[in-house]
Amino acid sequence: MSIEKGSRKEKILLAVIQDFILTGKPVGSGAIACVRGLNVSTATIRNELAALEDMGFLGHPHTSAGRVPTDIAYRYYVDVLMRESRPSGRDAEAIERLFTAQTMEMESLFQEASVLLSRLTHSTAIVFAPFSAANPLRHLDLVRLSSRRVMLIVITSKGQVGRQFLRLAAPVTTDTVNRVETFLNKSLAGRALDQINSDSLLKSARFAAAGAILLKDALEAIRDYLGAIEERVFIGGAANLISERGSARQEWAQVLMEAMEKQYFILDLLKDLLGERQLTVRIGEENRLRELQRYSLVGASYEIGQGMLGSLGVVGPTSMDYARTICMVQSMAKNLGRTLNTSEK
Repeated sequence: MSIEKGSRKEKILLAVIQDFILTGKPVGSGAIACVRGLNVSTATIRNELAALEDMGFLGHPHTSAGRVPTDIAYRYYVDVLMRESRPSGRDAEAIERLFTAQTMEMESLFQEASVLLSRLTHSTAIVFAPFSAANPLRHLDLVRLSSRRVMLIVITSKGQVGRQFLRLAAPVTTDTVNRVETFLNKSLAGRALDQINSDSLLKSARFAAAGAILLKDALEAIRDYLGAIEERVFIGGAANLISERGSARQEWAQVLMEAMEKQYFILDLLKDLLGERQLTVRIGEENRLRELQRYSLVGASYEIGQGMLGSLGVVGPTSMDYARTICMVQSMAKNLGRTLNTSEK
């Protein structure tokens, strides 16, 4: 069910979203009645709020008479209603000051960028340093050492060699190990980190239980290795995740913070951001990663030539100030890419 462009219903929805982003409190008809240019009774507003709730744009907390926007409402806001924002003079000055510092080393630049982006958006910021998309996997070997122990050997196109030992939850035969090795080489040869889709490979494979376990463990180890040699992560403002009130919010924040400490989660997040090659805005359950489905992710990638890619993003509540957050993410990505390109010359 759609909303007519420019309709009273759309104006009321916009007023609810803007008020909730600003205050974080459920919005009642009284607050909407004060919106300039609406000129309707509170009874009419209540009817429209009820209609928007029936359409899935608003929720109605049991403890409050007001309404709150749903993920659907935020998506409509970002796609249709939101006006483009520009950095304020103070924000632009802070960003320029960071990227014009002559003595800052690259590691410090990435860390300071994550801290500044977090401060500007009041959210948690993640900056991925560039990695080479031109270093795909060339070949891998799986060597069965015992029924539950397999050695993985990974060779990249640049000749880097990595070895990892896999301890399996179920015993495997030599034949199973060989078949999984053949499947992985056919599926992954020539692919870089951001091109490896573990979920898709696990669904397409046709192995019995033991083979499926080996395949899953091997994929995680391969991605961990490629990530470890290529990618560096800088996180700023992690404490912002737990600054929201409410025990339920804090429980989800704890789940997300624990996930962010794990390599596979960070690599999945990196792949999602780089896969878009443009601005990414994912709201609530639009996020593929379960731990992010109570949050919104705004991210952008940057390129510094010679196949070197990086990305940065912000994770925050679904009620974040999207216009400001998108503006800050795009500005930081543009400046970071430009600065790194200049330093490479």
